[in-house]
Amino acid sequence: MHKIYRYRNLSFKVPDETEVLLMVEFISDGNLGHTAINVPGSGDSEIENSGSVNIGIGSNLRGDKTTVSTEVANLIPQEDEIRVAYRLNGQLIKEHVNLKSEADKVKIILYIKFPEP
Repeated sequence: MHKIYRYRNLSFKVPDETEVLLMVEFISDGNLGHTAINVPGSGDSEIENSGSVNIGIGSNLRGDKTTVSTEVANLIPQEDEIRVAYRLNGQLIKEHVNLKSEADKVKIILYIKFPEP
């Protein structure tokens, strides 16, 4: 079964010239997936499975929302849940958890704003 989870109204205050590093961590054993990051303007990026990527500096991320979209599947029978953590510059911004009885293939969408500090 496939399910979509949306997380709105997330924000991360960052100074204008500070680089922002997005880290996606697949916590559950057996998670496989792909994350697409859509930032304002150009400079979109992707992460395969767990990993991190520089998504830009604070001033370039303002104005429009940044969208982070992860497709995850977990087909290991012994695993009971899908758990994914999202961090910006090392700070946890969202941890997604769902039981595989709800869905073993999920799409997680984060909508993030970057206001001035």
